[in-house]
Amino acid sequence: MKKLLFISCLFCIGNFVFLHGQVRQGIKLGLNNSNLSNTRLENKSDFYLGGLIDISLSDYYALQPEIIYSRQGGKSNSTEFGDVHIDYIAIIAANKFFVGPKKGFHFNVGLGFDFNVGGNWTPLFGSGDDEFDISPIDMTFSGGIGYEFGFGLTLEARYKQGALSTDFLGSRDLFEENGSQLNSVYQVGLAYIFKTK
Repeated sequence: MKKLLFISCLFCIGNFVFLHGQVRQGIKLGLNNSNLSNTRLENKSDFYLGGLIDISLSDYYALQPEIIYSRQGGKSNSTEFGDVHIDYIAIIAANKFFVGPKKGFHFNVGLGFDFNVGGNWTPLFGSGDDEFDISPIDMTFSGGIGYEFGFGLTLEARYKQGALSTDFLGSRDLFEENGSQLNSVYQVGLAYIFKTK
């Protein structure tokens, strides 16, 4: 009975999106300026890129699921340890709220999960080296602004804040005595949403 109810709900949601929403695909890329809190690391510049699905549910609101490859971490002034690089695959549910009915300027807020897929610091599970482990997952909150042109190009700026400690256990030269090491990322980039036929 519960499975039937769940399937019925999914069908209704899918039917609503199909009938009332315009679904478009897109790509995005941009620059990250990232760091880890409670460390002596400095901001590190790198890039992000990925794909998105834009589901326009009204003139003023669109849901935008995204899958993004994001290079983050921090820049070190220590010659012994070097910079910290963490590669994430981010799955984000961004909500776009438009100021006017003709798209254009909008605010976006989102919730996501970042999965650690590499870098020069190993994931927590299976590495066997606790001294340099970081967490394999992070939960993130993001917010920002953007402008969507009529031909599909979007300019956007976001701030993404991690909510789970990276458990960064490296050198005492790189982090403070107290506090969690949380990801913080400023992002500036472009997205292009392909027109539907």
